[in-house]
Amino acid sequence: MKTLLLAVGSLATVGFGFQTDTSLPSAVYTAKNQQVKQDGGRASQQLMKGSTLDLAELAVHTSTLGPGQMNHSPQAYNDAEELVAVQNGSLTATINDSTKTLGPGSMLLIVAGDKQSFRNASGKPVTYCVLKFKAKEPVNIQRGQTGGGSFMKDWSKFKVVKTEKGETRPIFDRPSSMFKRFDVHATVLKPGIASHPPHTHRTEEIILMTQGSGEILIDNKSHKAAVGDAVLLRANVPHAFTNTGKVPCGYYAIQWHSEAEQ
Repeated sequence: MKTLLLAVGSLATVGFGFQTDTSLPSAVYTAKNQQVKQDGGRASQQLMKGSTLDLAELAVHTSTLGPGQMNHSPQAYNDAEELVAVQNGSLTATINDSTKTLGPGSMLLIVAGDKQSFRNASGKPVTYCVLKFKAKEPVNIQRGQTGGGSFMKDWSKFKVVKTEKGETRPIFDRPSSMFKRFDVHATVLKPGIASHPPHTHRTEEIILMTQGSGEILIDNKSHKAAVGDAVLLRANVPHAFTNTGKVPCGYYAIQWHSEAEQ
């Protein structure tokens, strides 16, 4: 199964260099036709960059490391988190003093203050998707550590729950250094199946397409979404996803909960 991965960055004393007027709309964001940026043995494509109701800074991109390449030496953010999902290939990830080799579908969370680096120890390219985000609420490094700290787990280790619509995998549901609650799960839908009727919620959400394709209804307009795409759903925007293909489709659902929801 193909899946996405999110990478993590370097120690920062300033923000990501965002403009003040880059509020991101609810939409499907794709790497197709996006410029490929080469940095040594790493190639990357930007999917989205801006802000949302609860996020002062949000950047999503895909990176590909060639055989034997690293993203950078161990580095950390003190004011941001990153969520990483492996799309294809084999990624060797180090967070602080812990190292794991992860296959397609695997996921990592790097909380604020933790150092990370990635390398490709295999003979084939590895591609991953990176969500880097900074909440508008103050960072709470202690809450992130108490909530479980950084997270990296291989796809094969996630619990599979079979449903009438397909299957789901709970990834984590816990506090982090950015959010009072951070919730991620993976869903696979059978052909012709809708995830749920159109609905709204205050919580903002990102859908990372990992397998197949379908259509997502965003504010009464239908949009196509396929593997590799990221879908941003802003607060209280009506939405619903349907597998319109002839094979199963899959995605990660990522939700962050702020104090402002109360």
